[in-house]
Amino acid sequence: MFSSLRARLLLSYLVVICVCLVLVTITLVLIARPIQERLLSLRMAIRVAQLAPRLQSVLDAGQTPAQVGQLLGRRAIGTDMRALLLATDGTILGDSADEWTGRQLPGIARQLGETRLTGSTVGPDGTSWVYAATPIGRNRPSGELWVVLVAAPPRPVTGLFGDLGEGILIAGGLALVCSALLAALVSRSVAQPLQQMAKVAGAIAGGDYSQKLDTRQPDEVRVLAESLATMMQQVKTSQQAMRDLVVNISHDLRTPLTSVQGFAQALVEGAARDEAARQHAAAIIYEEASRMVRMVEELGDMARIDSGQFKLERSPVDLPGLVRNVAQTLAPMFAEKGISLTTELPELPPVVADADRLTQVFTNLLDNALKYTPKDGHVQVAARQATAPAGRSPGATLRRGSADAPTPGDPHAGWVAVSVSDTGCGIPAEDLPRVFERFYQVDKARAARQGYGLGLAIAREIVEAHGGQIGVESLEGMGTRFTVTLPVASIRP
Repeated sequence: MFSSLRARLLLSYLVVICVCLVLVTITLVLIARPIQERLLSLRMAIRVAQLAPRLQSVLDAGQTPAQVGQLLGRRAIGTDMRALLLATDGTILGDSADEWTGRQLPGIARQLGETRLTGSTVGPDGTSWVYAATPIGRNRPSGELWVVLVAAPPRPVTGLFGDLGEGILIAGGLALVCSALLAALVSRSVAQPLQQMAKVAGAIAGGDYSQKLDTRQPDEVRVLAESLATMMQQVKTSQQAMRDLVVNISHDLRTPLTSVQGFAQALVEGAARDEAARQHAAAIIYEEASRMVRMVEELGDMARIDSGQFKLERSPVDLPGLVRNVAQTLAPMFAEKGISLTTELPELPPVVADADRLTQVFTNLLDNALKYTPKDGHVQVAARQATAPAGRSPGATLRRGSADAPTPGDPHAGWVAVSVSDTGCGIPAEDLPRVFERFYQVDKARAARQGYGLGLAIAREIVEAHGGQIGVESLEGMGTRFTVTLPVASIRP
């Protein structure tokens, strides 16, 4: 019954309300008796004030105490009151009930000389009384000061609630109803956005990413809604990436597997009769197998990046020398295709980096330039010292910081930029913002591309893990230039 958050909130509010009402009732019980005694004393004072002028005339007429007592019996109104005529020593001269005449009222004699007196006392029979007393004058024959006192037994606390009970019950009932309605509204306002988020989360689990969340909520709920919206976008992106992965892998594996299968079948069936044909078939098989190995390695790298297991083995690296070695390794492939490869790599400050990972980055960039540049084209690799990454201010915070990245404003720190430029087909302007996305490929009708859409994504992750930045500039039909900017090691004097 109370499994939902809304029901539990409503129940908790009702429990708090009931506890508060109980505490209020207990407080009333605790403070009721002194309030009741004050009210009763006020009532006695009013009765004394009514009796005193009349009894004064009795004193003036020289009446005896017994006669005054009889008069008090006639004058006292209400069965719960008692009127007494006292001497200043506390002796009871007259009693409206004709029971205590001649007896002593203890603990009050020393106070009877005051003009007016209220309080509580104990009667001759040990019972408790609340009283009000006032002097009424002196008896003419004896000159003794007489005091009239009206007393009543204190009422039980239930008596006060008997007077106020109906009002208390009505007020408590109204408070309970209003509080319950308010609690229902509050619990609804808290639970409704959470229920909406649960509904959206269920829709996301079912593959529906078109859900919208209302962020016009209190700060905590708004932050949760924004986090859920971010998660929804990430899940949508991940799902799309998974679909792209399946499509790309199935497409990119089909071609090499078909080639391997065809040439292997030719070797098995003896279709490749001479040595040259067998060598050609073996070379094709080796090349296609190498392509599949590179695909598996790239997928493994991306998986390690996503799982946080991507580690960098840092050491001082001569970046121009590293790039020169990569260019020399790939130079025969450029020569075979008829593409000129030139380098402009002056001596530059060292960087603290993972040499193997940077080799992977520049191998990928030069390999892309080789694929997209036509015969008789030109590829240039150039390095230079820079004051800041391209497109960033000197004090900008990089997406992935590095302990080796220079401190903003550090005059002893700097940057090294390496660019790879080609005169190939270029990248369409609409594709430029997405070239570093995973599995994204430029339209294959524009360029005979043999990648998997992972190389540039991995290159970006590696560069940014070093605290650097990779950017691209391109004009369709004119060529492309990729620029890698890395921080140099801080050099202190």
